[in-house]
Amino acid sequence: MEKYQVLARKYRPQTFAEIAGQKTIVKKLQQAITSTRIPHAFLFAGPRGVGKTTIARIFAKALNCANGPASEPCNRCVFCTEIMQGTSMDFLEIDGASNRGIEEIRSLRESASLRPAKARFKIYLIDEVHMLTNEAFNALLKTLEEPPEYVKFIFATTSPEKIPETIISRCQHYDFKPLKYEEIEEMIKKVLDSEGYSIEPDAMKKLIESGAGSLRDILGYLDQIIILSDGKNISIDITQEVLGLPSGESVWNLLKTIAGADTKASILLLHKIVSEGKDITNILGIMGRKIQLIIWNRYGIHTLDEEIDNLNIEFFRDIPVEKLIHALEVIMQTKEKIRFEPLELILAELLCFKLVEILKLPVKQENILVAETKKSVPQAPKKSEDEKTNIISQPDNPPQILEKSVEEISQKWEMVLSEIRKKKPTVQAALREGRPAKCENGCIDILFGENYSFHCNRVMENRIIVEKALEKILGKHYTINCLISSTENKTPLKERSEVKEIIDFFGGGETIEENK
Repeated sequence: MEKYQVLARKYRPQTFAEIAGQKTIVKKLQQAITSTRIPHAFLFAGPRGVGKTTIARIFAKALNCANGPASEPCNRCVFCTEIMQGTSMDFLEIDGASNRGIEEIRSLRESASLRPAKARFKIYLIDEVHMLTNEAFNALLKTLEEPPEYVKFIFATTSPEKIPETIISRCQHYDFKPLKYEEIEEMIKKVLDSEGYSIEPDAMKKLIESGAGSLRDILGYLDQIIILSDGKNISIDITQEVLGLPSGESVWNLLKTIAGADTKASILLLHKIVSEGKDITNILGIMGRKIQLIIWNRYGIHTLDEEIDNLNIEFFRDIPVEKLIHALEVIMQTKEKIRFEPLELILAELLCFKLVEILKLPVKQENILVAETKKSVPQAPKKSEDEKTNIISQPDNPPQILEKSVEEISQKWEMVLSEIRKKKPTVQAALREGRPAKCENGCIDILFGENYSFHCNRVMENRIIVEKALEKILGKHYTINCLISSTENKTPLKERSEVKEIIDFFGGGETIEENK
């Protein structure tokens, strides 16, 4: 009986030419090889399943190939075959999650001091390198500062923000992106042709969307679908069954009950969909996709690979776009939390409660703080005329708290942003859209334009990080209030950061016109 091999391993690329997507990264690596300007350390950062370790292995083969260093490995020489078989003594693949301590890194340093057994370079691939302890990073730093000429490091990670700057600064950094729809589609067709299967267009679409740009995840789903398929044609029904996907119409109905502020109906409908065996993560993913389509439609963004349901979208026409953006953000945050929470149904119910409140809120007016995230500083009660007179007549003035002026804060604003970036780059990016407008009673008001409530919410949700950065730079603790103002300069639609984020995150789209 022939040994079965999962599709992700069976069809793993063995040359740069076979790589799906990541063309810019492949080109840069090949140029580094041909020019013989090869750094001693590389950082491959990006989401899971997009080719980080696969490209690292191909790169290692190209460096140590008997015909190289070459822009493509031959895959026939002893050096290439040993790496493919996992038996090379000069290509060491280390799991950062299970080898995260200082002792393991000390052992690595001792190994690195020895010359390669027979290859040109001794190459270390540390996967999920962000899992190393601080002590382990410090031990690794010495080798990175003064590496032997024959040693190359490749670090792969899904969380580059957790890696110390001292390590990152000594690496050549490559950012891997989720694969595009057409890149994944081309690869899936090749795999299915080789396996002798065909797939319905709708099934292909659902399969690709379920992977969120991760080819490895998609091939894993495809393995299950092929096993359960009766014939050689993969149908939409079997695909939805394996993926645990609810129908698009049931999700539209759920969103309509939420937008109609019918909390009871939305919870009952959520329970009904879940009782049919549908995965909650997938339900939330489709909810996010539908909200995204509504936002795209509102901004006049057209996409060729998505059939927009105008009848359902019309139902949401009176909801302000800033609320839709906030709703999309909350859906994505909940979807991420569910990955680490066993009580996923409770989180999904909580999401319904939140969305009902978000979508029924009144439109934000000038200088009104975003209601979902504001933690107000208590205001002093208004004084009567008699009280005011008594206060004025008092001879002794209370001691004044020395406040930084707005000008002083503005001068150090870039320093504050830089400090926040060390902790959480996404918060720094959101805060960059605001400006300090007022400082009074130990509280700094940060003003955002009316088109930046998304960013305002993000900052307020991470206010502790911002306040700590302010205290470090300004030498005094301040609280923050984030305000929305219609008087702030408005940015053209195509240049708005939230629009760019939506377009970039979901893989493009063409802006046709702005709906007034």
